[in-house]
Amino acid sequence: MNPSAWTAAAVIGALGIALIISTFTPGQRAARANSFARSVGLALPESLRAAVTERVALRHRGGAIGMVIGIATSAFALSIDPASGASFAAPFVLIGGAFSGLAIGVALTSARAAAPLDPDAVKYARTTAVTLTDYVAPLERTGARIVVALAVAVALVAVIAGVALGVVLVALTLLGVAALVFFEVAGRRIVDRSQQAASPVELTWDDAVRASVLRDIVTAPITLGAYALVVSTSALVDQLLHGNDFANVGIVLAAVVAAIALAVAAITSRPQRYFLTRLWPEVKAA
Repeated sequence: MNPSAWTAAAVIGALGIALIISTFTPGQRAARANSFARSVGLALPESLRAAVTERVALRHRGGAIGMVIGIATSAFALSIDPASGASFAAPFVLIGGAFSGLAIGVALTSARAAAPLDPDAVKYARTTAVTLTDYVAPLERTGARIVVALAVAVALVAVIAGVALGVVLVALTLLGVAALVFFEVAGRRIVDRSQQAASPVELTWDDAVRASVLRDIVTAPITLGAYALVVSTSALVDQLLHGNDFANVGIVLAAVVAAIALAVAAITSRPQRYFLTRLWPEVKAA
């Protein structure tokens, strides 16, 4: 890989290791639990503080471990293929690998997130079944499907147009598809898992943590699909317009504008509180 790609991999890896260490630090654990409570708009009761703090720490730790493994795996794969490592899209593969690892790490550690209640304790349960649509907002859920589908479609058009797709582009596209499938399958498994709660408040917080896990997982197909779409569109335009630099600059600018628009939409719609509107409409966000 080129020096900038190695630098990016080292920085992301170092950040991941720092995050792993911070999940064992009492001050950082408490700060993240409080930040999580503010983001979902719920007051964190003292009776649940220890459990929620541990679950939030586990989520961050699993994601960070997965991110470090993902970036290391991506860097190794690029290093054994000099042509791919030197590609301008190599940083996309590194970041995509980091997000993929984060999603897998969060999904795996979520299995440890819910500690079983005392068998003799009173259990509280909702009367209706829940689905993936109750936890992940359409902006993210449908957005992931659309972005990945567009990436695959543009890649196929590029092949039909005679574009020689590089290993990096093929890897990005396949990873995007795999990440979407992982979200759809693992997400439903997480939703179908029984919820151990002794009160409505405890069930609400279990939903909050569950929603955050699912939102972490859906980030991978969105990111990978977007990267694959940008790279494949650039390759297609380059082929059709014979290396028109202005067209490629336009593609990058369009991608930046789209990213900013999505960021604004996410900030204004607050998808982290979407589960409240679906499952707890009577609960007023703090």
